[in-house]
Amino acid sequence: MKNFIFFMLVGLFFCACSPYNTQITREYDTQHYMQTYKTLQEATTSKSNDWLLWKMQSGFLTFEYFGAHFSLYDLETAEQQFKIYESQGLLSGLGANIGATLSNDMAIPYRGLIFEGVFLNFYKALAFSSIGDNVQARIEFNRANDRQRRAKDYYSKEIKKVHDKTIEEANQKTKSEDYATNTTDSNLNAILNSKYTNLKQFAVYQDIINPLVLYVSGLYFMIEEDFAKSTDLLKEAYGISKAPLIAQDMQLLESRKGKRAYPKYTWIIIEDGNLGRKDEASMSLPLIIGSGINAINLALPILYDGKPTYTTYRVNQVEANMVSNISNLFASEFEKQLPSIITRAIVGALVKFGITQSINELGGDYGAIIGVATTVAFSATTAADTRTSLILPHNVWIARVPNTESEVHIYGNNIELLELPITKECNGKTTRMASKEAFDSLIKAKPKDFSARIKFFKHYYEEGNEDKLCVLSDNIIYMRVHHDTIAHTIVKGE
Repeated sequence: MKNFIFFMLVGLFFCACSPYNTQITREYDTQHYMQTYKTLQEATTSKSNDWLLWKMQSGFLTFEYFGAHFSLYDLETAEQQFKIYESQGLLSGLGANIGATLSNDMAIPYRGLIFEGVFLNFYKALAFSSIGDNVQARIEFNRANDRQRRAKDYYSKEIKKVHDKTIEEANQKTKSEDYATNTTDSNLNAILNSKYTNLKQFAVYQDIINPLVLYVSGLYFMIEEDFAKSTDLLKEAYGISKAPLIAQDMQLLESRKGKRAYPKYTWIIIEDGNLGRKDEASMSLPLIIGSGINAINLALPILYDGKPTYTTYRVNQVEANMVSNISNLFASEFEKQLPSIITRAIVGALVKFGITQSINELGGDYGAIIGVATTVAFSATTAADTRTSLILPHNVWIARVPNTESEVHIYGNNIELLELPITKECNGKTTRMASKEAFDSLIKAKPKDFSARIKFFKHYYEEGNEDKLCVLSDNIIYMRVHHDTIAHTIVKGE
């Protein structure tokens, strides 16, 4: 009976499904962003397994819908934790907790993906840029690009470590040659090729480098007249995306060299749609157990492609270029993590199978009852890790118009979405700086008053603080399109 109680407690303890996941998903998908923000803040008041996920989502949501400069508080806090996990190994949690093997990967703290960590630095760079802190903006752009350049080598080293650690941890519980036998490269590749055929269709960023980050970084450094650095970044961005505007911007960069004055432009970055999301699939696989083969049921995550809101964009009379498909980027990194995820699922299934078999061998009514109860407990807690970034976009578009035009009109599928005048009223950066200081003071005075923050966001936009562009400076507008919602924030310009 003691064994029965132990296993039941393990199952209940490690069934770590987030109580917030359904609520946050529903609120965001139905475009209740203020309520989503409040729920996210409540979800991060305690350090649950999903703390990093919700803190990142709060930073992303604030950047995209409430104003870049207000997002720094959550982005910086999230990145501090992400760096800790990154240094330990983003996959290390998949092999370091054999107790969770008796349940599911939801029992492991969410550690994030490299492309999410890159977005933390990238959005921080744009947030600092929006308030004119060019020292910190430069640092964050460099960190974002360095982080994604290390991604490929990072995973090539981590995957082997996680495989060995998973088997080592399992053997500490119950020694078996079946763990290594069923998780060879050939076995894992066979599962990938048979169960994840759709993934190959959109896992195209094999180096996990986001051309959006390269492009906007290069754009920023061009505006700051660091032409050498800008040239390298724009070249790399064009090499991946082949977006015509990037080639045109490289020509614009050359035309600015050696000049003290030149025509000014406004760039528009448009984030569109819903990022791809994970779901659960039950799969029956033949596994070698001892001298025989048994069909074992596994719960594994699968990835569905993202959903766009519009399929074309135009700014004034200029057709926008798609510069990056974030869902494809997600798929590329998910593909690299899959061998470790499948290894853990197989080893976990074998550990559970072995425990159940040992109990059944006790014999008599006692063994039969405990065996059935243990099987039920393990079945109830077997689940795939489907935790996913909800807020990031499906894809990103870019366009540029000269400041000689009096207005910026942005269209999705030829429907006008946003209109902003280009004027001589050039006090936007000063206003953003002042509002950032006021927001920081509010958080310090009322750290748990989430409703007060929401009122602050609403008041900022009701005052029209993001509704005009300066004719005298180069400007960058960051725009978010999600269902019927159109939000924008100015990340560069006076």
